[in-house]
Amino acid sequence: MKSDYERQAAELADVLARLNAERAELANGVDKEHPALVAFAKYQSIETLTREILTDLVDHIKVYENGNISVHFKFADKFRKIAEYIEINTTDTAEAG
Repeated sequence: MKSDYERQAAELADVLARLNAERAELANGVDKEHPALVAFAKYQSIETLTREILTDLVDHIKVYENGNISVHFKFADKFRKIAEYIEINTTDTAEAG
């Protein structure tokens, strides 16, 4: 039983360390020069889709036999993490103040 608790504590410590490292990476990497932010800011109010926009923002496009289309953006994961970081930190700041 003690070994189970020790194993669970070690697993939780690993998860906590990974999350803290990810948080530190996001805190240090979120600035106006971040490639994802630069790309999305550049095209924030487009009216026409051009080849330049596609090559800057889209990683690949899949067209399925049934006619469905799937678009995979280059910075989707980074942008999602940045948005989550901003949301969490603005919420923490608003609650603290």
